[in-house]
Amino acid sequence: MDDTTVQVYSVLFIAITVVLVVTARYFQARRGRRMQRQLAGMDQIPQWLMQSIETGKPLHLAFGGAGVGGDNTPAALAAAEFFHHVIQNADASDMPPLVTMSAPATLPLGQGALRRAWRKGNTLSRAQWTPPDLAYAGAVSASVADDEPAAHIMAGSFGAELALMLDSADRRGQPSLAVSDRLDGGAVAYALADHALIGEELFAAPSAISTDEGGRADAAALDVWRGLIILGAAVLLLLEFSKQLPLLSWQLALGAAAVLIALGLIFSRRR
Repeated sequence: MDDTTVQVYSVLFIAITVVLVVTARYFQARRGRRMQRQLAGMDQIPQWLMQSIETGKPLHLAFGGAGVGGDNTPAALAAAEFFHHVIQNADASDMPPLVTMSAPATLPLGQGALRRAWRKGNTLSRAQWTPPDLAYAGAVSASVADDEPAAHIMAGSFGAELALMLDSADRRGQPSLAVSDRLDGGAVAYALADHALIGEELFAAPSAISTDEGGRADAAALDVWRGLIILGAAVLLLLEFSKQLPLLSWQLALGAAAVLIALGLIFSRRR
């Protein structure tokens, strides 16, 4: 693919994104109701905040290995925005949340999220860096025993070490929500966390607990983009499959794709 083709596709992507965002914000303003789909565990966060206020125990917010300047920079920035809204809603508590990370460059990001959202001061010591992988999992498990957090929200980049942290939280009866941009961490979160987000839901999580209507509309546009990408991938796959089987025409492939999409919409409506 030459540079001209890449530029054309980039312009089309930006143009479609702008149209989707403007359309979503228009319907959000006209209808005045939530357009974004409900994400797993988001309805539990207010309850965890109330539990933290009542018991005087902090929330534990974990970036994992998500760091600024690397391949997982988008995950780190999305997690920081998500944590900002969580900390802001926990401002009625006397105990600031505990923020942990294993990427050194993420330490200022975590401290910034605390300073922006927690207006009572004394937050620098609440952002803690620990060496990555098993050392990070061991340190978090130790903090679980010492601080006894009211709940754990782990959003960022995690691997198989996430299993140790979730198991430690589960043995102490502490609820958890987890999401990772890595495949192995996402599998562990789905299997062991009380609530798990998958894939790009990390980037939609900030708007799920925010009161900003514009952010919710932007998340709805993200959902539409996801559907368009899945639809395009399914159509291309069926067209490629039709070339290998002479008896299967491209018209039949498109018809099969339409049927599958219709069935998917029916089942998604029933859930």
